[in-house]
Amino acid sequence: MYILALDDERYALESLACELKIVFPEANIKEETKASSAIAWAKELAEENIDLTYAFLDIQIRGTNGIDVARQLKQLHPGVILFFCTAHSEYAIDAFGLYAKGYLLKPVQAQDIERVLNEMVEGWRKNTGADSHRLRIQTFGNFAVFVKDVPVSFEREKAKELLAYLVDRHGSPVTTEQIAITLWENEVYDRKLKNKTTTTISSLRSTLRELGMEDVLVKTWNHLALDISKVQCDAYDFEKGDMYAVNSFRGEYMVNYSWAELTTGHYTMLDERRGQASRLTELHL
Repeated sequence: MYILALDDERYALESLACELKIVFPEANIKEETKASSAIAWAKELAEENIDLTYAFLDIQIRGTNGIDVARQLKQLHPGVILFFCTAHSEYAIDAFGLYAKGYLLKPVQAQDIERVLNEMVEGWRKNTGADSHRLRIQTFGNFAVFVKDVPVSFEREKAKELLAYLVDRHGSPVTTEQIAITLWENEVYDRKLKNKTTTTISSLRSTLRELGMEDVLVKTWNHLALDISKVQCDAYDFEKGDMYAVNSFRGEYMVNYSWAELTTGHYTMLDERRGQASRLTELHL
């Protein structure tokens, strides 16, 4: 396990590293006082296909700030778990949470590190344990569907794409014709295509019925919708500002479907606005 500790104050850095060694006695802990050196080290790990597991970053760093460093680390190591270390009180940290799992008030103690790690685990359990009876839908990257962390297999690829389209519609009902012209954008909507679409809808319902989850679909005359209250979706969590979902978004949304490009642009702009808000907050601290 590789961990980065970054603080431009040597005494604070040594204190943080000491506490980290208590919590992670077997870890490789890299201590850095300069952001440029920290990024260079993280890049070396990436080039060697070594994952950076955790990064503990000071907010105020000479020449830059922890938020910008966090953004660069995320580009190099998308799976890195970030924590900010700060002397500021809790009310000033809201925007920082968009990029990190949590924050630690200085002077950082081992029990504080353990606390935020436990909170992270509890959050994961809440999202994947208590709600494990629901469909878990992944939209960032390639579209995928899970039940109790087991991938769902669809008898037809178009049935899977149909579910993705319903997820993208956020519960809004769509007609058979809308489904057809979205899933088969280069085909003319006629009786043949209508029948093909109807077969795809039946296939999706069959797959969900076998899982005991057909009720996630809301079917009315010539309309179909998704009951979004019965699914867990990273995109929906992202919109709510959930830290895990925000950290998971890397500019890719349902990349296997061309019709999803509009939503990709929307999420990218939302992510950029959140980043701007974080930087403005940092400037006023």
